[in-house]
Amino acid sequence: MSSDRPLLSIKNLAVTLGGRPIIRPGTSLSLFPGEIVGLLGPNGSGKSTLLRSICGLARKSVGAVQFGRDATDSMKPIERARHCAYVAQSEQFTSAYTVLESVLMGRYPHIARFGSYGYADYAAARAALGRVDLEEFEGRKVTELSGGEAARVVIARALAQAPPVLLLDEPTAALDPKHAAAIMSLIRELADEGKAILMALHEVNLALTYTNRIIFLKDGEILGDTPTSAVTADQLEEVYDISWEIWQLGGQGRRVVVPL
Repeated sequence: MSSDRPLLSIKNLAVTLGGRPIIRPGTSLSLFPGEIVGLLGPNGSGKSTLLRSICGLARKSVGAVQFGRDATDSMKPIERARHCAYVAQSEQFTSAYTVLESVLMGRYPHIARFGSYGYADYAAARAALGRVDLEEFEGRKVTELSGGEAARVVIARALAQAPPVLLLDEPTAALDPKHAAAIMSLIRELADEGKAILMALHEVNLALTYTNRIIFLKDGEILGDTPTSAVTADQLEEVYDISWEIWQLGGQGRRVVVPL
């Protein structure tokens, strides 16, 4: 970690939707510059709701969310967008914007009221497209893209937004192995540049390879916040209700898990 001060702090959070507790009271976590934190748990455990509550898309019932020293309760949406970007698990493009136009939308927190996009905004958008290997797609319509290409456009839009905190919900779900590996490597690069990243994942082995810590969530409750190198088969069994084996690969310390 590059700083002792978290970029994101959640204290005693709870979220109730339709009268049903989704995130249980007392949920707390911190996210520091330079780290990737994996959010793991079974379907319905509350991972997406937790991410959405941080960025203001799901209303918390109680608790506090802070970016640095700034509480989000007093923030307008555009102010919150300067602190964090949220990449949803899937997004359907219904309007025939070009790829470049769609990525430029990530620049809206940085545009003055009644202002327009300038040279720096176009440069940021094109740089973001380059980082997701879509620089030659800028003139294409987003409605003509494959699912994997569209997913990378959404990630590029978040990069163009340039916040210190990234909230990613299954960022590799629609991607083939090549582009999934490229996106995870990019996420590692972003953390090395000082961003703090919280991402929900279903693929446990991706979490073991790329994260610094893993937060286990089950039935809306955090069961563990563990350095990735210390995750055990017993923890995985408690979360997923199946047995696991952990294997060591080669001499580089890489571990993989296999459900039994």
